[in-house]
Amino acid sequence: MSKINVKDLCYMALYVALAVVLDYVSALIPFLQMPNGGSINLAVIPVFVASYHLGAKKGVAVGLLWWLVGFMMGFNNWYLNPMQYLLDYIIPVGVIGFACLLPKIGSINNVFTGVVVISIIRFVATVLSGVYYWPPEEAVAGSSAAWAYSLGYNFWYNFATMIVACILVPLIVNRLQKTKVKFIGFKG
Repeated sequence: MSKINVKDLCYMALYVALAVVLDYVSALIPFLQMPNGGSINLAVIPVFVASYHLGAKKGVAVGLLWWLVGFMMGFNNWYLNPMQYLLDYIIPVGVIGFACLLPKIGSINNVFTGVVVISIIRFVATVLSGVYYWPPEEAVAGSSAAWAYSLGYNFWYNFATMIVACILVPLIVNRLQKTKVKFIGFKG
């Protein structure tokens, strides 16, 4: 088992702090918020960068620490039961750390493939939560109306978050690679 060095701990703390601040700032911008929860989430950007910079294990840790600090600050508090909380919060933030494990496809580096695939996984988790725990008033959980509503509702903000991440994460990773910062999860 490898030891975490002080430099990596400092980077992890920096990424967690950036994610928490961006989460807080995003909550203050009305056009980023959906009416019944969910938002264009700028906080995923430092967590994606952490994955490519520090690797999968530390990337997952950054995502989960972002959730934990946000929870302690009162951000992620819509709780019905453990499975709903897992689908709405834990899976979507933890899975970001695995972005660096996705392969380079042809001339497309793994930053784009990671952001897209992880965004799809996050979308699936939020859709499942919406179908079974947040159906519209006139629908039953698991019904076709719940599926249609959840797919439509969750698509827009997840898609917008993916587009923002597809633009900003590669820019940040490419800029940081020009410094002496070593990116262990980047396959360019």
